[in-house]
Amino acid sequence: MLTGLNVSAEPKNPQEMMELLAQCLLENAPDNWQAVSVNYKRLGKNKDGLNQVNISHNVIVGAPDSPPRKLEPCRPLIPAQLVQMLSKTLPQESQHWKEVTISIDKTGKVKTTYVQP
Repeated sequence: MLTGLNVSAEPKNPQEMMELLAQCLLENAPDNWQAVSVNYKRLGKNKDGLNQVNISHNVIVGAPDSPPRKLEPCRPLIPAQLVQMLSKTLPQESQHWKEVTISIDKTGKVKTTYVQP
């Protein structure tokens, strides 16, 4: 269950998941944002067998070619949960990616880049 966003139910499809992701990333973005993104890296398991990940959230402010800055999302775990939910909508053979970056620009264009093993 997603907590921290103003949602009445779990998102049912990729479109709803992307809308929630954008809402969460934009909650703390400055007014002059150009693009927001989340990067999720699967780092493998630690010595105790627990999955290790690295998640970053970024915003491009001002000019579209400005360097990205760190962004605090609505809640730190919400984008990660949404990325995992989106992954489950992929064909089975595509769900084993090592890294994914989802970017959303000011026009609403979404770009998703997966790095497969």
